Amino acid sequence: MSRVPTRWLSLFHDQLQTAEQRAQLAQQQLEEDDGTRALQQAYPAVISAATVRVWIAAPPWLHPLDAEGLQRQVRDKLPSLFAALVEMDVQQALTSPWQASDAAPYVSEAVEYVTHTRERYEQWLKEE
Repeated sequence: MSRVPTRWLSLFHDQLQTAEQRAQLAQQQLEEDDGTRALQQAYPAVISAATVRVWIAAPPWLHPLDAEGLQRQVRDKLPSLFAALVEMDVQQALTSPWQASDAAPYVSEAVEYVTHTRERYEQWLKEE
């Protein structure tokens, strides 16, 4: 039986579901040749997945974080392209026009990151 409180299981599930849905939407936008919207979907997918990774590393019911601490740790968990994006003005980057070919590496990284996060989460749950 899992030692994870039910409330947190629901939050983990919601975060992962959001990440997976957004990653799928990012791929669809890319297929429709809309790089800007693809990136606008990929970014929150990665943020949701990174949040799950933070929670796996330090379960929040055992190690509560304030909003600033969570934000800092989420940034530290971002994959390389998105970590670089955060170093720039994210809002400007997400609202600037992107060619599909330029957004494609970000979408690929987001999809892979979300998939690996799901795998990590499933493994972590088995160990709990």
